[in-house]
Amino acid sequence: MYLIFRCAGCGRHLYAEEGAATRTCPCGKRIRLKKVNVISRAEDEREAGDLVRALQMKGREMTGFSPAG
Repeated sequence: MYLIFRCAGCGRHLYAEEGAATRTCPCGKRIRLKKVNVISRAEDEREAGDLVRALQMKGREMTGFSPAG
């Protein structure tokens, strides 16, 4: 099971395995998974990646994320 959440530092959507203790965002912030606000859950890594991509595209004006190409 994977958790989908946002970085408190930059607002980027991320995912991590449910049993992990921390996740480091590309912005450099280390996030403790026990303290995150879980947006969604996914059964596998592929589903988690798809959810994160969809969330990033939806909110890209806020985070500065833009698709490649």
